Amino acid sequence: MALIQATEITQGGIARSGPTDIRFDNALLSPHIQAAEWAWVEPVLGSAFYDALQAEKGNSTAFTTSAYQSLWTAHLKNLCANASIYEAVPFVAMQLGSNGLYLNQQDYGTNVGAEGVRFYQDTLRTRLNRQQEKMKSWLCTCAANLPAFDASAAGCPVDCEDTTHSIYNNLGLVI
Repeated sequence: MALIQATEITQGGIARSGPTDIRFDNALLSPHIQAAEWAWVEPVLGSAFYDALQAEKGNSTAFTTSAYQSLWTAHLKNLCANASIYEAVPFVAMQLGSNGLYLNQQDYGTNVGAEGVRFYQDTLRTRLNRQQEKMKSWLCTCAANLPAFDASAAGCPVDCEDTTHSIYNNLGLVI
């Protein structure tokens, strides 16, 4: 079970979480959502926290814990959406059928081909990397408010400095 559903990516008016329009076929997007979350979301959250979020959210579009909902609204929903689109794009532009691998041709547009797909994915990858960094920073800052989050598993910096004698260290005194 994935954190985000295809309709959450393609619908939502001006608040849509991913760069798609409402005509985007959810059936083409759905098979790639779980793989996208495993590749782009779970490594930032840590496996245990990712599993806890999945259990908490279930099939709902919202979390019951306010801290989790804040994470979802501020960072996670957009990261899941963009990651899903990133993973789906090659399979949407090109499809494999009985006649082999072929480019889709639309009635009202021209397929951008493999080069266009690469450009689009490069652009999305830049966005995804930035979103991962911002979310990790938010997670590390708010770790105390997230019950199932393990900051060390997500690679948050841990301040291990012994502050017992720090006043002396700051004054340049040797004990």
